[in-house]
Amino acid sequence: MKRKFGWLISAVACAAATTAGAQSPQAPELSRSALPIPAAPFAGTTAENVLDAKGSPGVPVRAPQGAPNVFLMMSDDVGFAMSSAFGGPVPTPNFERLAAQGVRYNRFHTTGICSPSRAALLTGRNHHNAGVGWLSDVPSPFPGYGGRILPETATMAQILRLNGYNTAMFGKHHNLPSNERSEAGPFDGWPTGLGFEHFFGFISGDSDQYSPILYRDTQRVEVDADEGKLLDSRLADDVIRWVHNQKAAAPDKPFFAYMAPGSTHAPHQAPPEYIARFKGKFDQGWDVQREQTWRRQLAMGILPKGTQLTPRPAEIPAWDSLTPGQKAFAARTMEVAAAQLAYQDEQIGRVLDELQRMGALDNTLVALVIGDNGASAEAGPKGTINELRSMGKHDESEAWMQANIDKLGSPMTYESYPAGWSWAMNTPLRWTKQYASFLGGIRNGMILSWKGHVAHPGTVCSEFSHLVDIVPTVLDAAHLPAPQSVYGVAQKPLDGESLLASLSSCDAAKPRTQYFEIGGKVGLYHDGWFLSGDDGRLAWENLPPGGARPTMQWSLYDLSRDFSQSTDLAAKEPARLQAMLDLWKQEAARNNVFPLDHRFAMARGAAAMRGSGRKHFDFWGKDISLPANSEPVPFARSFTLNADLKLDTGTASGAVMAFGSRFGGWSLYLDKGRPSFVAARSTDPDEITRVVADRALPQGAVTLTMRFAVEALGGPATVTLSANGSELAKVHLPTSMLMAAGNGETLDIGRDLGVPVTDYQTPHGRIEGDIPHVTLDFD
Repeated sequence: MKRKFGWLISAVACAAATTAGAQSPQAPELSRSALPIPAAPFAGTTAENVLDAKGSPGVPVRAPQGAPNVFLMMSDDVGFAMSSAFGGPVPTPNFERLAAQGVRYNRFHTTGICSPSRAALLTGRNHHNAGVGWLSDVPSPFPGYGGRILPETATMAQILRLNGYNTAMFGKHHNLPSNERSEAGPFDGWPTGLGFEHFFGFISGDSDQYSPILYRDTQRVEVDADEGKLLDSRLADDVIRWVHNQKAAAPDKPFFAYMAPGSTHAPHQAPPEYIARFKGKFDQGWDVQREQTWRRQLAMGILPKGTQLTPRPAEIPAWDSLTPGQKAFAARTMEVAAAQLAYQDEQIGRVLDELQRMGALDNTLVALVIGDNGASAEAGPKGTINELRSMGKHDESEAWMQANIDKLGSPMTYESYPAGWSWAMNTPLRWTKQYASFLGGIRNGMILSWKGHVAHPGTVCSEFSHLVDIVPTVLDAAHLPAPQSVYGVAQKPLDGESLLASLSSCDAAKPRTQYFEIGGKVGLYHDGWFLSGDDGRLAWENLPPGGARPTMQWSLYDLSRDFSQSTDLAAKEPARLQAMLDLWKQEAARNNVFPLDHRFAMARGAAAMRGSGRKHFDFWGKDISLPANSEPVPFARSFTLNADLKLDTGTASGAVMAFGSRFGGWSLYLDKGRPSFVAARSTDPDEITRVVADRALPQGAVTLTMRFAVEALGGPATVTLSANGSELAKVHLPTSMLMAAGNGETLDIGRDLGVPVTDYQTPHGRIEGDIPHVTLDFD
């Protein structure tokens, strides 16, 4: 024992001698223009023996003195007028709490659709400039449309992490092409490759709230104890857990936490007790609701005096024109959407409460972006039980909608409300999500809050602002420059401007130029004026009138006097109209906006369905899950699937291969030993085709074959099941277009993760046996 203590004393003495004379390291003034910041040169001395050497402790990179924590939250598809913080009908007391402590921005702008808005938010660059001019699911081979954030537009997370912050992201990441979402990567476009040290969330455009496909960092989260708990609650839990651990390990180190819930994007889902709170609250309909909201916004000062309420578009039906059944269905869809936002607000409140309890909120800059675009009208005039069915253009009968009214908001629906409600949730503005040409698509509420830095808490600022302003604002608050290079890659300048000064003094007349473009719909803001160029395509249609070369309709508005874009001045101001059009073209060329593509995702994605041309696929095991919207694409064309099975019993059950979900997909499975196949275009029994073999497979080794033969691309199909070469069952499908719903669903072998395609005899369709090898061959 004495010898052990002697060794310890000698080691301590040696360490003391080695560092003798060395002072506690003081971080020198750092140049932060090139990231990462290089290590400081060694300032000690070396010798043959450590007792004669003098150490020089390394100096870790630290954030500037006083740099705040940053909590950034952006919700999904929440219109300008949905939250009570901006005069909307949905009580959001936690949003209101932030507004009372901070500043509300009533002229804040997004891009008009999901992926581009997220790229602009994270990089501080215009969305095309960052390489994400459209939905990342459908990239195209042009500089502004690659679908992934470019290395020369480093994210806020990368900049902050390399300047001494801890960084984490929770929720939706929709800035990755479909073919990069598997465990083969590449991972440089995943959150952990974009500067976030930790990620917990989903990699897609939407997610089922009850059965999400989730990732922790780059690994899929297997089914766990939180199964069935709504996703927004799980995200809040993880934010709180991460902050607890971060502050326990490094209490003086600032953090950047980015929370991006998938609500209120479809599917609209919420706990039944939350839905019940809103029963009857929307029976008055969207026309009356819009007027009520407008009057409330005027009274609150959200709208300037004299703001006009823009009229309902002819393509959206008047509430009074609906049948009683249609009204009941539409009202319930809005009750569910309201419940979802109320639930989201409560989860944000839990995070804020915990930061407050920990004493961390006092030095936390909170930025709350209420929506990544306007409210969505993608479900069309009637709304839908299954948004993917609506987007696939196979209609739902009124009888089917009525039969499912009590299921709305539950795990059995993938619903979204009618276009009339999205229009009402964008009051008093024109149109909806996707419309970069009208404010209903691009104007969202935003709140900044930072204790001790807001001159007049609770005020409304009418300064023009945009998503690209968030990065400059955060860097300004942290006393950090925008880097000139990151990992040796020269950086593009930031396109936004800091809003920090507006916390003290709002400048509504501040000069500004900002272009907009989404899907061929264009806009330009310039010093109070707005140019609108619209192609006529409706938010629920794939193509504009006249196809992919539409005639553009140009209009001009003086937003300094016309907050809601109500009065077209193009005929009175032809010279200004032409000057604005010329300026828009200059901005478009500078930001890689051209070429314009007027086709929506379904039309753009038709070619992608054919994939890379690869025809043969091997799967080695029963533990495989691939993104359903990447290769292979097992629908609409002919293929043969061979599965080598080793069954535990002659009554084994479980999935062999499952693609998509009950809202759209198919499954080859065993039901008590009997080979079975089900194809679901939706949950409507009329759109579900099923066949079950008469006899079961034997215990042990067997090869199960499924032949999927289509008559023409996307046309009818015949599915034949065989075992060891003997035909067991056959069924005819009226169509082979079996879109996987939703975007985050998977192609699974030996199980059915996320939302299942069908009910199985085993939990999550786990096969009772083994699947050593599966091949899939396209004709």
